[in-house]
Amino acid sequence: MKLELTKRLERIASYVPQGDIVADVGTDHGYIPIYLVKKDISVKVYAMDIAKGPLEKAEKNIEESGVQEAVETILSDGLKQLGDREVDTLIIAGMGGMLIKKILSEGKHYLENIPRLILSPHLDIEVVRKEVHKLGYKITLEDFIREGQKFYPILVCDHGKEKYKKEVEYKYGKSLIESSHMEYREYLQVLIMKNMELKRQLLLKNTLASRIRIMQLDKESETICEVGKWLK
Repeated sequence: MKLELTKRLERIASYVPQGDIVADVGTDHGYIPIYLVKKDISVKVYAMDIAKGPLEKAEKNIEESGVQEAVETILSDGLKQLGDREVDTLIIAGMGGMLIKKILSEGKHYLENIPRLILSPHLDIEVVRKEVHKLGYKITLEDFIREGQKFYPILVCDHGKEKYKKEVEYKYGKSLIESSHMEYREYLQVLIMKNMELKRQLLLKNTLASRIRIMQLDKESETICEVGKWLK
């Protein structure tokens, strides 16, 4: 089986330390576990998914790739079936921030023995930032990937104490604000354009609810512009 990861998945895999044992929650087709073994990054990976269908597809891909000795599939709701397996890095990608928070919260008794988290929520990222701090992780770095018209954040978190002082740092990412990440700049511009279009539509309605929402959008756009000025 010839495997070519998307830019996003390849970037996620690049943050796995050499030799780490990995659990990939929500593995879907098992592409990241296969890649990690094929590239000699990991000698053992657990491919975990709540749904039997995707896991069966992953098993087929794993077998066709010849890495079945190194990749173990686990039917599991989050981390619930991890058991006493040793894990160095936990990957959770391709789902919303609220679900990632739920998985981490419900599996927190495992986390004290998992040094690194690599998380890529496509919604509610500020919820994830707050949760990892609550669970005893610091956000070592944040990355931002654009694929087509979609943007994907990546959080790399390691054990340690950290808490942001400002709510805006949770909303937009302290390390991203402090960086000169070009794709993040593009993302902020897209957010402003979306707010402008939504505001245009709301102006046509001219209701109390629409006027309140317009005020909220104006304030949000003002904050985004301020964040853009902070970027180095």
